[in-house]
Amino acid sequence: MDFHVCHLNYRQIKQPAIGLLLCLLSFICFGQSGQKITNPVLPGVADAGVLKYNGEYYIGGVFTDGGFYHSSDLVNWEGPVHVFSMDNDWTSGKAAEDRQIHANDINYINGTFHQYWSVNHWGEDSHAVHIGHATADNILGPYTEPDKEQWLDNRIDPALFKDDDGQLYLYMVKFTDGNTIWGRKMKDAYQFAEAPQYLFASLPGTWETMDNRVAEGPWVIKYRDQYYMMYNANHTAPRWGNYMLGVAQADSPLGFNHGNKYNHPVVKSNQDDMEDLNINLLSPSVSLSPWHYVLASPPKKWYRRDFDASAWQEGRGAFGSAIVKNSTTRNVKTKWNSEAIWLRKDFQLDEEMPTKFRFRLHHDGPITLYLNGTQIYEHKTGQFANWTLDENGIKLLSRGKNTLAVHAQKGARESFVDLALFDIKCETDEDILYSPGQPNIIRGPNGFEWWLVYMGNKNRDRRGQYIDRVHFHGKKLTVEGMTAENTPGYHPVPAMPTFSALFNDAHDLQQKWTFKSGDWRIADKALQQIGTRVSEATINSKAAQNYRIEASLKMSATGKAGLIAWQQDDENRLIVYFDAAAHSWAWNLIVDGQERSGMFLLEEAFNFQVYHSITIHKNAGNFSIYIDELPAPGQSLVVAEKPAKAGLPGLFTQDTEASFDGISYTIGWDEFNKNMPGWFTGENPLASENYDISKEGIHLQSDQKEQRLLKGDALEAYEFNVQISLEDDVSAGIYPMFINADNFIKISIDKSQHMLSISGKENGKSTVAQEIQLSNELPHYVDMKYSDFIEKQYAFDTPLLINGFRMHKVPHGQKDTIIDDISEKMTAYYKIKDRWLPLKQIQRKAGFHPAFDAVTFEAVKAEGLRFVNKDPSDQNHYVYKLWVSELSRVVYNLRIIRQGNELIVWLNGKEVATVKHALPPSKVGLFTTRGSARFNDIICFDRGL
Repeated sequence: MDFHVCHLNYRQIKQPAIGLLLCLLSFICFGQSGQKITNPVLPGVADAGVLKYNGEYYIGGVFTDGGFYHSSDLVNWEGPVHVFSMDNDWTSGKAAEDRQIHANDINYINGTFHQYWSVNHWGEDSHAVHIGHATADNILGPYTEPDKEQWLDNRIDPALFKDDDGQLYLYMVKFTDGNTIWGRKMKDAYQFAEAPQYLFASLPGTWETMDNRVAEGPWVIKYRDQYYMMYNANHTAPRWGNYMLGVAQADSPLGFNHGNKYNHPVVKSNQDDMEDLNINLLSPSVSLSPWHYVLASPPKKWYRRDFDASAWQEGRGAFGSAIVKNSTTRNVKTKWNSEAIWLRKDFQLDEEMPTKFRFRLHHDGPITLYLNGTQIYEHKTGQFANWTLDENGIKLLSRGKNTLAVHAQKGARESFVDLALFDIKCETDEDILYSPGQPNIIRGPNGFEWWLVYMGNKNRDRRGQYIDRVHFHGKKLTVEGMTAENTPGYHPVPAMPTFSALFNDAHDLQQKWTFKSGDWRIADKALQQIGTRVSEATINSKAAQNYRIEASLKMSATGKAGLIAWQQDDENRLIVYFDAAAHSWAWNLIVDGQERSGMFLLEEAFNFQVYHSITIHKNAGNFSIYIDELPAPGQSLVVAEKPAKAGLPGLFTQDTEASFDGISYTIGWDEFNKNMPGWFTGENPLASENYDISKEGIHLQSDQKEQRLLKGDALEAYEFNVQISLEDDVSAGIYPMFINADNFIKISIDKSQHMLSISGKENGKSTVAQEIQLSNELPHYVDMKYSDFIEKQYAFDTPLLINGFRMHKVPHGQKDTIIDDISEKMTAYYKIKDRWLPLKQIQRKAGFHPAFDAVTFEAVKAEGLRFVNKDPSDQNHYVYKLWVSELSRVVYNLRIIRQGNELIVWLNGKEVATVKHALPPSKVGLFTTRGSARFNDIICFDRGL
């Protein structure tokens, strides 16, 4: 077997004397095959809402001017098609123009499309800043307002959420304590049932208030019994650059509050950690001198290395004409109002010379750069972008003092120039990505993936719509973002279903379907069946033990129509269907010719003659049934023993006319806690029944003899995601590929060695790849639930084995103060088993990073950290963002993608390895070789090729 593993761990990196840091795992450069996301997928669209309907996506918002774009894959969009213009008594003039249709939210309920939007027009004599509501019976309109005399509610950013019991809630933003988020229970989609409930605002002194008091853009989903609200904080304008996305997680739809917010942004600028991970050679803490500048044309040789600029003025970067308070993208520190400016700055390179330099350039007008007297760069217009010094430029550098000279000119409206210079190791010139906003979290085309659709900024480009993958590590929501085409790592486009049918053109029905009976045809972009007594069709695809099947259907007011949820033959099958005459949904299960069934009433208003979706998850012998994405009323789970075997789904009608659309079938499963059927020990003679399943998932034990569980269908392209809990001295992991005991790849986490290892066999021959250290350094943010002006606490998601941390020398909120020994201002404690103990043998670490005070100590297992000011009268807030060095942890998330001849490995959301292989289609598995491990929150699905 040909193994090739790429990995990087910061503890293995040799550091230059000035402490240059390399990119950590999130900046690793990989070269995997497969199509990558090329964000933005829809340029020029902001503040948008997204709806998935009949297998396709529709989006509308700012700059679509009342129009919708549509897509089948979230990547390629067509349109816009104009669907709505305001026509009411509460807007007029400029407030009623199509360009005032902001922050759309699009919903489909029982045959009616509901569009909620906000008008954010501050007029001359009246303010039209309200939420509106319009409806249509077609996704592409026209939409009309049912109440033309009155808006629906005050202010902006409406978002509708439907809970599992069908109850509707509308979330919105009101201008109370800054921009604040409120929720309101609804009687139906047209009217409210209760008064608004205040949920939360942005908290001062946290990442949420880097500039303005703003919390907005709420979006709510429910997944695995938890409710998640994603929201924006800080000012939306790119000139601040602080807009970021956060998450609150609750047990009920109106239970979101300050206490259940995540203490960190979930999606932020890719520049936010840049100067924490890499040294800016032009920053005041590193360079030899301040910037020297003049505003009048200097002598001709002003840019040369030996030019004497001592008579020039001195200033701090950045230079500009307009002060944007608390901006991170236009943080003017020296005023510049003239037509042009000439700048010089010296910086030092000692000992090991860097091999790759990246400039971060932000300027409004033309710019020219000189390095040690030679011109290296020129750009005629304004930009905000990264630029890497080429090989010839690198040759201009020398050990010791180097000189950078800059000539910048005023832009069309303002003057601004700012430069940073980083020593980097990644091969790609990554784009600057920032100001993510207005989130929509939706299911991807294959039904298993979650995707975030949001607006963002890239470099100096206009805002656009971005997509990035959403994951749940246990119950914790995480996002792979922001990303764009040049973002390092493997960021594949949304996975498509194993089988799909949208009927938008003349499909070859005989190729995609097997028709057992009935008169089937394509009309009105749907698959239609007309009146045959019993009509059946099954998909032509691979039979599977575990899969997800979804279809939208509408039918006449009599008869039955639905899905063949599973079929081996006429004596072994499950049918799930609507019964219009009984105003019910029903299931009929036949196993070895023995039949049983169930029928459950639907709500009185349920309209069979409009499209409704039926979704069925087959997980071994468990069938979870959803109608319109909600658990089916009555009995949403059908359990049977024999249907654990492989089968195929299809379509079913009886005595009715029916139309089917948006059909998708994806092999795979999504399981957690007790609902984890279908695992088996396989053929390995060492395997045993030494496992159990509880509310904490699968518990697998071993005493120096491997215990293995396998599951699923043999696939050649798939994703496998597992949450693993293991205590000290345990060795356990996953089989991302398993054919038999002589052909496999396994990934093992060894807690005693603090190592992740990848090994395998081909035809019985063992091959071992390089090992990867589990040690890592990650940022943590103050947990405001337990903090105040006296002390700051950090709560870890899982217990960590830690041996150091580092904090900024600039106290939180004091931009012009530097304290070299800032860690000594506080006493540090760690938490274990709900007890706080002082950290001992703390030693300051010199030369790590000039902007940080770093300390080390004897490793301790900790659930959190606590810092208390040593001086009781000292009320300064010294620390906020803390980088913690961990050797290992209790809970790990392992994720792999098998694509082509590559196996790509993620550990806790960070891409850590790529393994080349030549194995045939395989199953997946779990194992432990020493000790006890728990496996939960498992997802596996076919990605196709």
